[in-house]
Amino acid sequence: MKNKKKNIIIGSIILIAVIIAVIRIITFNQNNVKEVDIGKAETKNLSQIIPVTGNIEAGNKEEIVLPTQQKVIEIYAEKGQKVNSGDPILKIDTTDYEYQLKKYELGLSLATSNLNRLLDSSRNSDKKALENAVKQAELNVKSSEANYEEARRKYEQTKVLYENDAVSKNEYDTALKAMNDLKNQHELSLIQLSNALNALNDFDINRNDQIKDQRNQVESSKADIENIKDKIEKSTIKSGINGTIVQLDAKPNQYPTVENNKIVIYDLSEYKVTVPVSQYDAVSISPGQKSAIRVKGINKEYRGTVSAVGNAAVITMEGTNKEPKVEIEVTLDNPDDRIKVSYEADIDITLKEIKDSISVGFEAVLEDDEGRKFIFAVIDNKAVKTFVETGVETDFEIEILEGLKAGDLYIKNPPATLKDGDPVKQSGGKNSDNKS
Repeated sequence: MKNKKKNIIIGSIILIAVIIAVIRIITFNQNNVKEVDIGKAETKNLSQIIPVTGNIEAGNKEEIVLPTQQKVIEIYAEKGQKVNSGDPILKIDTTDYEYQLKKYELGLSLATSNLNRLLDSSRNSDKKALENAVKQAELNVKSSEANYEEARRKYEQTKVLYENDAVSKNEYDTALKAMNDLKNQHELSLIQLSNALNALNDFDINRNDQIKDQRNQVESSKADIENIKDKIEKSTIKSGINGTIVQLDAKPNQYPTVENNKIVIYDLSEYKVTVPVSQYDAVSISPGQKSAIRVKGINKEYRGTVSAVGNAAVITMEGTNKEPKVEIEVTLDNPDDRIKVSYEADIDITLKEIKDSISVGFEAVLEDDEGRKFIFAVIDNKAVKTFVETGVETDFEIEILEGLKAGDLYIKNPPATLKDGDPVKQSGGKNSDNKS
C-alpha cells in the first residue's frame, strides 16, 4: 500500500515536470517566433522602364532671323497663320544689293574687255617683232664673231712681223686697234642678243600673268554677281516648312531690331520630347521602344515612341563630376488639342516587357557569399532558404524564373538575423497557415 502510494506520488511529480517542460518549450518557441512581412508570389506583367522628364516641342520648327540693317518693305502673313513650305512671309529692302549688283556687272564688263584685249590675235605682231629682233641679234653675233676672229688672226700675224721689224709700229697699232674694236662690237652684239631674248621672254611671261589675272577677275566678278542675285532672291522671306507662324513681330517700313527680328514657325501636326539621358540609360534605349507619357495637369496617359537616339554623348557637369549624356527624342503617338509646346511631361520608356511572370518584391531577393540568389519562403510557419533564378528587374519587383511558383508565401524584407528554419509569423498578426 505504501509502495503504491509512493509510485503515485513519483508519477505525479514526473507528470508535473513534463508539463512544466512542455510549457517552457512552448513559451520559449513563442518568444522566439520572428515577426516578418509576408507576401505572396504573384503572376503579373513586368515592365523594365527608364523614367525621364522633358518639355514638349513641335515635331518640326523653323526660326528665321532677319537682318537688322535692312528695312522690311512688305508683310504678307501674320502670327497664327498656317503656311506651306515656299509661301512668302515678308519682303526686305534690296536697294543696297541692287546698287552692288550694278557695280559688279560693270566690273565684269571691264574685266571681260581686258581679257579679250589680251587674247586678241593682233597682239601676236608685237611678239613677232621681238622674235625677229632675236633672230637679227643672233645673226649680228655670228657676224661680229667672225669679224673679230679675222681681226685677231691678222693682229697675230702683224705682231710676229713687227717683232721681226717687217712692219712699222703704225701698222701694228692699226691691227691691234682693229682687233679690239671688233672685239667690242662682238661683245655688244652678245648684249643685244641677251636683251632681245629677255624682251621676248618677258613678253610671254607678262602676257600670261596678265591673262591669268584677268580670268580670275572675271570669275570673281561672276561669283559676286551670283551672290548678290541670290541675296536679292532671298529678300522675299519664305517659309521652309508646313506649319503655323507662332512669332512674327516685324513691322512694315521699319528696320528689325534684336527684339523683333525673328520669325518662328511650328509644325504642330506632330509633337516630341527631347531629353538628355545618362550613358548608363542610353545604352539600353533604341528607336522604336514604346513609352507612357503623362503631361502635368492633364489626366490622361499618352503613348509615345522613341524616334531618335543621339549619335554622340555630351559631357555635362553634375556637381563636381563629369557625366556623359546622350540626347533622345520621343514622339507622341496620340496627341490631342490639350497638348501645347513647352508643357512639361514625365515619360516612362519601356525597355523590356514580360507578360505573366512570377514576381516578388525587390528586397526579398538576397545573395550569399558564393553569389547565389535566394529568398526565404514561408512553409509551415518557418523561414525556408530557397535558391532562385531571377530575370527582369524593375524598380520595385523582380522576376522569378525558377525556385518559386505563383501563390507561394515569401518574406518581403528579411531581417539580417533571420536564419533557415526560424519560426516566423506575420508582423502584427497571426502565424502563417501555409502548409505547402
